[in-house]
Amino acid sequence: MLRSLYYSFSLVLILAQLLPSSVLGHGWGGYEQGAKARGMGGAFTGLADDPSAVFYNPAGILKLEGTQTSFGVAVPIIRGQFESYGTSGMDDVNRGDETSLEDQTFIIPNFYLTSEINDRLALGLGEYTIYGLGFEWPDSFEGRFAPGGINGDLKTMTLSPVVAYRITDDLSIAAGGRIERAELALENRIFVAPGVGEVSSKISGDDYAVAWYSAILYQITQNFSAGLNYRSEMKHSFDDLDVEFTPQIGMLGPIPVGLTNTKADLDVTLPQFISLGLAWSVGSLTLTADAYWWNWSKLDELNFVLEAPVAGQASLRTPMDWNDTWTWAIGAQYKIKAWDREISLRGGFMYEESPVPDETVIPVGYQGDNLLYNVGIGTPIGPIYSDLYFTYVHTKDRVWNNSYSYTRNPGGGPVTGEFNDYQTFLIGVNFTYKF
Repeated sequence: MLRSLYYSFSLVLILAQLLPSSVLGHGWGGYEQGAKARGMGGAFTGLADDPSAVFYNPAGILKLEGTQTSFGVAVPIIRGQFESYGTSGMDDVNRGDETSLEDQTFIIPNFYLTSEINDRLALGLGEYTIYGLGFEWPDSFEGRFAPGGINGDLKTMTLSPVVAYRITDDLSIAAGGRIERAELALENRIFVAPGVGEVSSKISGDDYAVAWYSAILYQITQNFSAGLNYRSEMKHSFDDLDVEFTPQIGMLGPIPVGLTNTKADLDVTLPQFISLGLAWSVGSLTLTADAYWWNWSKLDELNFVLEAPVAGQASLRTPMDWNDTWTWAIGAQYKIKAWDREISLRGGFMYEESPVPDETVIPVGYQGDNLLYNVGIGTPIGPIYSDLYFTYVHTKDRVWNNSYSYTRNPGGGPVTGEFNDYQTFLIGVNFTYKF
């Protein structure tokens, strides 16, 4: 068993180092950390009875017998478009013209390892993604001159060791650390002057940061339980980001332009958040409900402090002024006997508020509220317990008409319109093995 634990631990470390370059969450904060939980709408804080409890509520790992490991993957497919109001004055752009996001398919892995030390103590380790962003527009997109108007890309991977302790038969607590690797890339176009080709601007780099979290799980009655999980904020300091312009333009005749490559620093605080969950089970039926509070108001701006001035500016500042939000989730599971095995049928719904105010809507990310519809199934297949889920995400339409609409462009007018028909299709699995 010790050898199996060693190999599982090594795999978690390798994944945490290598996979940020190939994974993305949906929006800025995602909920794809486990297939069982996702199949129940993400309402899992008060239940937390599989290895993904390392994320959802680590106090729940005391429910897990022996040593267990779980590996999973989620694959989202994102669709969306911008419908123009035709106010920019750009050539070949008319009211009602639609520009679709580039087709994108991502891979989001997770990996968990839990071990029961004794009746009162358990240890866990997890690798998962909380924060992510992945939106790409075609080069012809009317809004390509706004921040992130071509590409907005935030990739993270979190490694979490946790310890859980049972205080009484009904009350458990847990605490753990979070080590997060983040990679950031933002790309847009710059309009210099009539007759001069557009300049591509890209800012990119990576960083590591640490944070902590704690949790509690209380079995109120035999059938009813409640859980609370707090995650501290994550402060990233991106040093020596690459600021690149293609082509570089130092001078335009006698006029200084100042679009030359340099470096930049950026401090970003990803929010603390709290989840509170309830679970009620009777016979074959389990019902759950969760509420998440996200402290997105910490994200007031993106301020890139430049090593050398760009276009005469010492920094590139993008106000965000986001709002704190709530996310609500409900879930259900019903167990049946079929084909000589127990099968768990699941469903759930989640409503996720958008933190973005009208004043800072830009082409990057999910700008409207999200409605997530989920179904799932779980069953043992030989020695492996398998969970599968499907999620459909509908994002509410959002109008773009603010100061970023007036970013300098060839037409001279504001880029206004509506981000609409945003849909995400998400499928995921987890395979769990008990040693």
